[in-house]
Formats: sequence, C-alpha cells, structure tokens
Amino acid sequence: MGGVFGHMSHIYDNPAMTFGQIKDIMIKAADGKLENVTEKTDGQNLFVSYNIQDGTVRAARNKSNLKSGGMDAEALAEKFGGRGALTDAFVNAFRAFDLAVQQFTDEEKLELFGPDTNIFYNAEVMDPANANVINYDTKTFLIHRAGHAAFDRETGKSVKSEEGFSEQKAAALQAALERAQDQMEKSDFSVQVNAIRRDLEPLSDGAILDRAISGIDSAMATAGMSNEDTIADYIFVQWKALVESTFPELTDEQEKLIIDRVMTDYYGALEGEGPLKSRGLESRQIIKTIGRPDLNEAIIALIKDYPRHFKEFIFPIESVIHRFAIEILRAVKSAYIIAAGGNEIEVARLQAQVGKAIDTIEASGNEEAMEIIKNQVEKLSRLEDDGSIGAVDLSMISSPAEGIVFDYDGHTYKFTGGFAPANQILGLFKYGRKGIPAFDDELREGHLYEQESKKVIAVYPGRFQPMGRHHFQTYQQIATQEGIDDTYVATSDKVSLPKSPLNFDQKKSIMLMHGVPENQILKVKNPYNAVELAHQYEPGEVEMVYFVGAKDMATNPRFQKTSGVTKDGYDWRIEVAPHAEIDIPGFGEMCGTSLRQCLGNATPEEFEAVMGWFDEDIYHMLRAGLNEVNFGEIISKITSFSNPKKPSGRREDEEELDEMSSMAGGNVAGYSLPLGSRAPKVAGSEKKKKRHPKNFLEEEELVTEVVDYLLGITVG
Repeated sequence: MGGVFGHMSHIYDNPAMTFGQIKDIMIKAADGKLENVTEKTDGQNLFVSYNIQDGTVRAARNKSNLKSGGMDAEALAEKFGGRGALTDAFVNAFRAFDLAVQQFTDEEKLELFGPDTNIFYNAEVMDPANANVINYDTKTFLIHRAGHAAFDRETGKSVKSEEGFSEQKAAALQAALERAQDQMEKSDFSVQVNAIRRDLEPLSDGAILDRAISGIDSAMATAGMSNEDTIADYIFVQWKALVESTFPELTDEQEKLIIDRVMTDYYGALEGEGPLKSRGLESRQIIKTIGRPDLNEAIIALIKDYPRHFKEFIFPIESVIHRFAIEILRAVKSAYIIAAGGNEIEVARLQAQVGKAIDTIEASGNEEAMEIIKNQVEKLSRLEDDGSIGAVDLSMISSPAEGIVFDYDGHTYKFTGGFAPANQILGLFKYGRKGIPAFDDELREGHLYEQESKKVIAVYPGRFQPMGRHHFQTYQQIATQEGIDDTYVATSDKVSLPKSPLNFDQKKSIMLMHGVPENQILKVKNPYNAVELAHQYEPGEVEMVYFVGAKDMATNPRFQKTSGVTKDGYDWRIEVAPHAEIDIPGFGEMCGTSLRQCLGNATPEEFEAVMGWFDEDIYHMLRAGLNEVNFGEIISKITSFSNPKKPSGRREDEEELDEMSSMAGGNVAGYSLPLGSRAPKVAGSEKKKKRHPKNFLEEEELVTEVVDYLLGITVG
C-alpha cells in the first residue's frame, strides 16, 4: 500500500511466516479457498474522511493533511489543479463521495468518521480518462477493505485499534453506501467498497502447485530449514554465512551483533519505520564491542549494504511465489472492466506493449537501460528445467488485475503477478530516467500514461546546518511518494556564522552518513530555485516540485502562489513537506537550532543517540565548528542588548526562505511574490528608548553564561 497507511506485504515480507504456512497458503490458493479475497487495483490513491463540524468530506495524501483534518474539496482541487485528466479524476470522484456521504444519517457519520475527522479510509480513484497501466472502462471511487485507521490529530500518527478494525469499518461503510445508491445515480462515478471475490477458481493443473512446493523445498534445503522454521530463520542463516565468510576472525557473539543490527534495520524499514527505528545497537557500539579497529570500515560498509544482500537472500523464495501467483491470477478477471471481452482485450494490449518495449530497449544498445530492466524481464521469462532463465514469455502477463489481496492468520497479504515487471518496463520505455532518454511516444494510444507526460522531480531544499534524522526521514517520505520520479536534496555552499557554519562538502558528508545517495545531493546557488538541476532537461520534459514545511506554507506570504512557470519555461510547484517529529531530550523538537546546541557539546554516545550513527571525523568536525557557533550566538545576544536596534524578528527558516525570491520574482513569468519586502522606516523611529529593567537582568545572565562557557563549565 505505501504512503500514509504503510506497506502491504508479500507473504515473504513477514519474518514470522513459517515455511509450513507458505505452503498452506499455496495449497489454499490452488484450491480457490483463500479468505476475504479482493482485487488489487491500479488507480490513484486517496485517503478520505468527513468533518462532522462543518459537514464537508476531507482528503489526505500525507501526515500533514491528517494533522490538519484533511483537505476539503476546494483544497483538493487546488492541489491537483491544472493537471488535466488527473485533476478531473480526483475532483469528480471526491464530489461523488461527498454526494454519497451526505445521504448518511448523523449516527452513521459519527460511527464511520469519528467526532473530529479521526478515521480515514484507504481509497482509490479509477478513471478511464486517467489510466495508469491498466485501462479500466468504469469510473470508480473504490474503498479498500484494508488500510483504514483512526488518527491522532496532534501527531498525525495512527492510533492502535482492535483487531479487525479495517474490515469492520469497511463493512459499515459498505452498508451505508448501499442505502445511498439512489442518489449516486446523479454522478458518473460509482462509489463502492471493494467487493470480496467469491470466484477465485481452483487451479486446473496440479503440476503448478507441485512445482511451487518443490521450489520452496529447494530454497529451504539450501539453508537447512524445516516447515516450522520462519523467513527470519532463513534470512538469519544467510546472513550468518555471509558474515562468517567476510570476517572469519569474529566470534559467534560478535557476528550476532552485526546480524541483529541489519535484521532490525531491514524489517524496520519494511514496516515503514525507517532504518533508524530503535535498534538497540548503533554502528559505533558494535565496532567498539568487537574491538577490531582494522575491521571497522569493512563492518560499517557491510551494514550499510544490507538492502542489496536481503534482496539476494530472499530472491529464490520470491521467484517461486511470483511464478505461482502468475498462474493463480491467470483466471482472475478485473471487476472494473465490464465490456464484453474487455478483460481479454486488455491482457492482449498489455502483452503487445510490453513486448514492444522490451524489443525497443534491447535494440537500442543502451547498456544502462538494459541493466535496469534485466530483473523485470527475467520475471517475465520462462524457467528452464535446469533452473536457468529462458526466453521471454509474455503470457506471464496473465490478468488485467494488478493482483489479489487476501487474509491469512490475522494478516493481509497480496499476490501480484506480471503487472509489477510490466509497469517497470513500460515506465522506462515511456519516460526514461536520468541519463536515459524515453524510447517511444506511441504508448499514448489507449490512454496509457496519459495523465502525466512530464518527469516529476522532487527537490527538498534547505540549509541543513546540519542535516538531522528528521530531515532524512522527510527525504525518505518524499522519495517514496506516488508520482515522484527522482528526489534530490538541494543546498548551497554558503557559510555565514552563526547559523550557517558548514560548507557544502561538510553538509554532504553528514547527508551521506544518514543514507542520502550521493547522486541525489546537489550543490546549488539557490536551493529554492534549483536551475542547475532543471537545466539538465528541456523545459517541456520536467516539472520541478519543491517541498516546503507545512507551517511556512500556511503562514508565510512567500507561498501565496504555489505553482507557475519560470521565464525559461520550466513548470514548478510547491508541495507541503512531510513532517518528521523527533525529540532531543533537554533541547526540544529536533531542528537546526536544537541540533547545533546539542551537538556542540555532545559526548560520542550522545552524538550517536541523536544522529543515529557515529563517525569520528564528523563528530570532531561538528564539535569544533559548533562550539564556535554556540559561543558566537551568545555574543550575538549580548550585542543585541548592548546595541538595542530593532530586531528583525525573523526566524531562522524565514531567512532561508528568502532564497525563494529569485524564483517567485525575477525568474518566474507573470508573477512576483512579496518576498523580502519590509515596511519603510518611519521618521524618528531611530529615537532611543529606555530599556526595561528585565533587559538588564537578561544581559547580566548572558554575561554569566559567557564566563561559564569560557571556563569550560557546562551550561543549562
């Protein structure tokens, strides 16, 4: 699922899943006896609720929306304004949902949505005029049966609910919608809860199940697994073998430190908590405990490279399940393609276009492009008797349904077949990637990818003095948002004490330690108008999306306009950046100021607890630089008392946001924001004022603080 409501798992994603359970799921699927089966659809995600106080339906796309109670119809239309069929799809589907909810009783509204827009529903917009990969022929606003949640309005985080919460709410909403169907005839969108499928057919060929079970047995045998062992056991054995071969000098306990760390990192990230989820062991603690300085660099490198190894370890199981799912889906027809013969026509269309895409990319001689699609093509290729990969078999695109969703042992899982590799191949074929041009324009036929013709590039701008965990979590959330093709962190090389002590190279070294890929870190003159990035493309090829904090978006006049076109023809818009809230004990919420105050005098242990990692060079670099900065900030405060000019009153981030002026003013066509404007001085305003006695006390306290600082006494 992704986004606000987290990840919907493949069965091999659950570390507690036993191999016996995997086989049981396969047997049930082969017999057509999976529970609560629904179709996984290929639409545009939206999360919806209702505000009882003002009687309006609400929509959310991120946690900032949730904390504010969601967007009303006007805000939703503005968010997706000017995007053609995409705008129409969201606005008209939302209007249909509004029409339906207005028919509910007050008691139903309270039960379904809570007293303060607390409960949001996981929904999907499907419009033939705004198709993704699959062409549906009905306009549907579809409420899923899973992924609904109650939220804390202050934090934007889900509240723990009783087991079965989503299904109970989906059933109640379905009953209310059925009673409102008469009014729904006024809309060209149907609003419905995803129906439970009773038509999952048993496999007609028993050899399919036999091959799948045999494939799982083979994977188990390589790691010495039994039916009672779990996916976690299987992965642990693979990691142990890797660590033993890489570091034969380590003891079992030392190996376990590394394995525990990467296991927690991986499954934390898979559950949406990110790799900085409380893991108990940090890199510095691990290498200190192991006590082999000569191995430090190699140990840290192995830990950082954990995603690649997990992918390799799970692939034998993933491959078996993928091929089995293709056969299960072969008999599944989409409920949202209703024309006679429409399902068969859609499968044939997808097969033809994927075949053309593969042939064109391979004939291009572009080795980078071929490497990108290699794994996807293998997923659509025959498996020979000796286990080798054979020729491409487009019949593995077996259904117009993206997949099926089902329940097992209290969890919701998905089977996806040929859709995922087809989607990846067609995306590269149509749009290309950085450094790889698009290969063909003909896929516009049949509405494929019609809703977006431009590459969408996300820019997370800022000073990052220094980048903290909250920044990195925001970057991760932006990078995984639907519709974003590439995500960059943009910052300048400007150094200005006391609030901008770090140069670009110093900031970059910190970003790399957090995990931002090196090729996604940009040095620019103005982070809020990253022309250095935009000019790598032609104006009509890209849309630049700048992510800015919600508070600034809501209150700062610099953001009265949220989209436009630069003078040299580049489309741009501003979106609200996801907010990651982390507390630094004793310093308050993590931000640039609190980080500088904390890290300037932090011990190595405190540094690692705050940053989530430890690097000796960066630690000493920040200690030296930030001690000077913190002293400079104290001196600045005293200077402000001794020379009582009118303070600017501007916050640190407001100064940063002034950089937006070159985009919104001289470099943007047809509009100029009131950036950096100041009220004219009034005659006589320079007249001296008597200081309040309180000011003398504050000045005296600051002098004492400076003396303490110089004497090496810890303050505060």
